[in-house]
Amino acid sequence: MPSSTRLDKETEALLKKAAEYSGETKSHLVRESIRAYCTRIVEEKKRTPWEIYQSLQPIGGSGHGQRVAKSKEILKKALEEKRKKWSL
Repeated sequence: MPSSTRLDKETEALLKKAAEYSGETKSHLVRESIRAYCTRIVEEKKRTPWEIYQSLQPIGGSGHGQRVAKSKEILKKALEEKRKKWSL
């Protein structure tokens, strides 16, 4: 499907040089670059808040050991206990 995009001189020069070095066409590089960039954005949005939280937690050495590793279970248990108190 045809598409048109305007590039500034700097970006056009970079694209041209990359095409020369790689032996690919500028169109091929643009398609692959857009695909890679957009895929990364879409995959990031598919992550759940829990997965994002886990990726930010340090692995080991935090001093919280099991608490960090089992934080999802601990939070779930605490919410269930709170729900039970309110339902009585």
